[in-house]
Amino acid sequence: MFKKYYQTVKYLESLANISRAEYMREKGRDFYLRRTEELIKKLKINLNQFKLIHITGTAGKGSVTAMVHSILNEAGKKVGSFYSPHPTTSIERIKVSDKYIAPDIFSDLVEKIKPVINQMSRQSKFGPPSYFEIFFALALLYFQKKKCEYLVLEVGCGGEFDATNIIPAPKLAAITNIGYDHTHILGSSLEKIARAKAGIIKKGSIFVTTEKRPKILKIFHKICKNRGCEYRPVANITDEVWENNRQLAREMASILDIKKNIMERGIEKTKLSCRFELMQKKPLVVLDGAHNYDKLKSTFANLKKLKFNKLFLIFTLNENKNVRKILKMINKELPQGSAIYLAHHLVAARTCADLKMMYNLFSSAHKKNISIYVDPWMALDQAIKKARQNDLILITGSFYLTGELRQKWISEKKILKINS
Repeated sequence: MFKKYYQTVKYLESLANISRAEYMREKGRDFYLRRTEELIKKLKINLNQFKLIHITGTAGKGSVTAMVHSILNEAGKKVGSFYSPHPTTSIERIKVSDKYIAPDIFSDLVEKIKPVINQMSRQSKFGPPSYFEIFFALALLYFQKKKCEYLVLEVGCGGEFDATNIIPAPKLAAITNIGYDHTHILGSSLEKIARAKAGIIKKGSIFVTTEKRPKILKIFHKICKNRGCEYRPVANITDEVWENNRQLAREMASILDIKKNIMERGIEKTKLSCRFELMQKKPLVVLDGAHNYDKLKSTFANLKKLKFNKLFLIFTLNENKNVRKILKMINKELPQGSAIYLAHHLVAARTCADLKMMYNLFSSAHKKNISIYVDPWMALDQAIKKARQNDLILITGSFYLTGELRQKWISEKKILKINS
């Protein structure tokens, strides 16, 4: 079952083997936009047929995308949304109304794109499109096929040079917040990161943000003024990331003239995998794909709202994260006596931070409670065996880790069957 789909996914993942310069590090970053534009043109996708909503930020952009999608769906609009990355299986990146793209349709559309990939490999001065660019094109083909009115697009990385930024001026451009992530691509200062993400601001759009630092807001305001974009920062922002995400979704729905009762129903119905997702009780198991400092800080803040005896933490980080800074924060936030399981995720295309190095960065107060597992499933088995009914198992630090282990409760086949 789903043999064709699995072959398609294997093909897409194999594209990572194509020799190319590191993404967004090649001379002339608009190279990637021009390549994506060529791909979209060859596939005869008309971007002007959609009402576009573009969302970026260091933390919360996936959650806001999901909430805005749910609100528009509740309002009776034909809405498609694009997410990155996927938690468990590839179809989770592409959604229309209340279902992900069906596995067979996913495979059929990739077959339609393959000849264009081959042609660009032979003839284009930009070479073959990347995995992310192909995925975005696949989503747009599907949205066109389904005759969507609204598209809600989550940026993959940054904003200005992300493949999603080939779109014309969106109705709404949103930035959740600015923090340190992907610094090797976006820059080492908050100001540089802010300018990179502000690349989604275009003439004629309305810009909204829940960023609250005056220095960053000044940058956004100036860019909006220079580009002819209406500037609408959200008022009464708190330190709670999840509530800010709700406020941002409400503001965006209000601009789209959606009634308050509809927007609240839409927010209430929002479902998003691996975002502080409760999988079971007794013991409590929570999955949270938080993978940078800001997201993990929010995760540990949310832990304080839960009642539990002992924490069992299953954790990893990708090597391109600020491992020292993140673990310094976790050392302070981690309850005494917590059991820590450091594990690899199973995605070959992404390298985990060294487990021994992470072990060494934990304080002496926690070291005696740390185990290392190359196989994350062994870590989960041990945690479930040792946790008592009133304990909490938290799986976090990597979207790939949480998406993999989520299959203990919701398998990939189950997701594919539901959306077939």
